[in-house]
Amino acid sequence: MTAPRFSFDRLAAAAEREVTFRRRVYARRVAAEKMTQAKATEEIALMQAIAEHLRGQAERDSLFSQFGAPL
Repeated sequence: MTAPRFSFDRLAAAAEREVTFRRRVYARRVAAEKMTQAKATEEIALMQAIAEHLRGQAERDSLFSQFGAPL
């Protein structure tokens, strides 16, 4: 079975939602002393970087398709 293919726009949106989710959940985990603030900060930063990378790809794809250039 092949994995489904998703656009960079949908992938970026999912990563952005994950950043929001992590901020909310990790704050509670830190308050409950189940996660360190340093670990929470690092994990959120990693997902933010992924979201930003995917958003950049989505914008580039949009520009290419807008001008009819091959991807």
